[in-house]
Amino acid sequence: MRNAFCEDEEIRLMVGGDIPFVYDPGTCQLAFSRELREFRAHTDNMSDFYVVTFSEIPSTIGQRVAGDLIWTTRTEVLRRKNLTLEVVRIEGEQVWLWSETGRIGLTIRILE
Repeated sequence: MRNAFCEDEEIRLMVGGDIPFVYDPGTCQLAFSRELREFRAHTDNMSDFYVVTFSEIPSTIGQRVAGDLIWTTRTEVLRRKNLTLEVVRIEGEQVWLWSETGRIGLTIRILE
């Protein structure tokens, strides 16, 4: 599952085998705050989103960071606190993170 997640180029959130959010530049926005250590991806009207707040900014492959994650499903808003995420790939501004225990993958873009 981790390998399949890493091969995809899209900014997205994967939880188990489900993909509750995929960034579409035509209908979505991205936000990043180095000061808050937070990344957000959401639809223009905020009906669907994921937000992750890190213990530190992910910057090197193999780095493990803690994160608090909030995301929407079709019916509810879910949260995972203190999720351990490992940096598994970096391409330019884009970073892929994976939680083995949570089977959660998320891609972020460091916007500066």
